[in-house]
Amino acid sequence: MAGIRVKVRGIYATAITGILLERGFEIVCPSELIQARFDLPPNDQPEEVLVVDRRDKQGVLVEGVKGAVEETVAALREALPYAIFIPLELKKPKKGSTGLFAALLGAKAKYLAEFPRPVKEALDGIRAKYVPTLPGHHYLKAIDSARVDEVEGSVPPGEFPAAAARLLEELVYRHFTEGKEVEVQHAKASGGFSWRGVVAKFVPGEVLVLERKFRAGGTYDSLDLPKFEGDHGTVELYEGHWWGRRRYFRADGTVIGEIYNIHTPPELYPDGVRYFDLEVDVVHHANGEVEVVDGEVLARKVEAGLISEALADRAMEEARRVVEGLKRGEIGSPTPI
Repeated sequence: MAGIRVKVRGIYATAITGILLERGFEIVCPSELIQARFDLPPNDQPEEVLVVDRRDKQGVLVEGVKGAVEETVAALREALPYAIFIPLELKKPKKGSTGLFAALLGAKAKYLAEFPRPVKEALDGIRAKYVPTLPGHHYLKAIDSARVDEVEGSVPPGEFPAAAARLLEELVYRHFTEGKEVEVQHAKASGGFSWRGVVAKFVPGEVLVLERKFRAGGTYDSLDLPKFEGDHGTVELYEGHWWGRRRYFRADGTVIGEIYNIHTPPELYPDGVRYFDLEVDVVHHANGEVEVVDGEVLARKVEAGLISEALADRAMEEARRVVEGLKRGEIGSPTPI
């Protein structure tokens, strides 16, 4: 909305500035670099909204005056339909509090934005309209911002694809050696968790296979089968896919079943992997039965405004593709280790 004053800082600043300027927002306190890229004059007016990097660089925080924040988030949602915006609860005034401080607290809002791989790629495209941009720019900036700046400042734009491939090998791929234990960050709209696996196979740009071992006790989610001592499994993560395969085995190698977790395409980092879980799974039982589960969980997240309809539609589309692929025998063959 025209007139809303926004201050933007961080590795996403150029792309987000471009999004907001196109929609009539006013950029205040622009850095010298942003002034040059967008031909903006200095502007020292106080911001109504502040957009800054999260600590982990996996998105941004949007905070400030409530109405202005809501308008800013709406503009970013429109431009980035696969982004996730989670409202954060601010400290509430004590019961009975009055005065300016209590009023100001009540008028504030704050959102945590998650930018999974497809969003970072969209932001790359937006940034490229204003300045030459390395393929994978925002993903690589989240790993080593200074190194990306160095490469972009020293390599002709025509050589960017080759330079990006070299940088990916330097910053990421070389770390995934067989037998190494890595952390997998399973981000969700409500919390999330992490787990660890051992690299069994890695084909750069294609697939990462991790091995896992399980303790006896409890059951496997969606398979509804008990966990026994000696159970083990593999997780296959494909860099270009919106799903990953989890296979479960008994100690003697008998297949328990497999689950296709629908999530955003994974991003590999020097110390592990990150993706955003889209709630629905496809379960492939040992008897050959195939079913989609947890669709109602995804629907609740959409209703709560935590996952966009566009992202939910993509999740269900991917689940249907997996089901059809399994039934036709196009996916599901064992991945050799």
